[in-house]
Amino acid sequence: MYYTLKTSLSVLFTIVFALNQFNAFSQDACKVLKPEISGKYTGDCKNGVADGKGVAEGKDKYEGKFKKGLPNGQGIYTWSTGEVYKGSWHEGKKQGDGKLTFKSNGIDSTTIGIWKDDVFDRKRVENPYSVYRSNGIKRYNVERFSDGDKVTLTIMKNGNNNSTVRGLTFFCTSGMTYSVGSKLGYESVIFPCNVKIIYSTSNALNTASIECAFEIEIKTPGIWDIQLDN
Repeated sequence: MYYTLKTSLSVLFTIVFALNQFNAFSQDACKVLKPEISGKYTGDCKNGVADGKGVAEGKDKYEGKFKKGLPNGQGIYTWSTGEVYKGSWHEGKKQGDGKLTFKSNGIDSTTIGIWKDDVFDRKRVENPYSVYRSNGIKRYNVERFSDGDKVTLTIMKNGNNNSTVRGLTFFCTSGMTYSVGSKLGYESVIFPCNVKIIYSTSNALNTASIECAFEIEIKTPGIWDIQLDN
């Protein structure tokens, strides 16, 4: 019994060792078909070529998704000259949404946008703000008036300034508070900034209380006004 167990364990260890050696050999034999990064590869392999997630390094370096031996999907490509592209790839070429970082006259520069067949096609149009929460708000309006560094708040009800607001919290991640008439605001704001507004108010018929919450990220610098209507 002892001899049989010992023999079985020995055979098992031999098989595991052989499989490990085979896997190591398979990884070494896995090809990357883009010459600039074909020196060394570690990662997923299929039918003898890089396929899945991996890292390939030659003159340049790429880390990300592969398909049929070429960068395909999301990945980061670093050139030997220092440029870095982070974004989408298709069949070894920059394709889709991406960001290229490089130096121009010794100054760090970036190109962000949409790429097509390895060539920059157009800038990506970003929303100047994103609303994350709007609870108890009938409608809202967020408007940029001009260049600057301010964010102001107006709370309305039935077309007039809301006089039934209670327990107001108006918070911005940067800047200093100030007020002009019925408007509250922050000045000297650093963008992007996150704004959180929480308060209670009576409904339009003044028959019930409403709990209101509004959260927004403003990305583009300027003089902004947030108007909430109950």
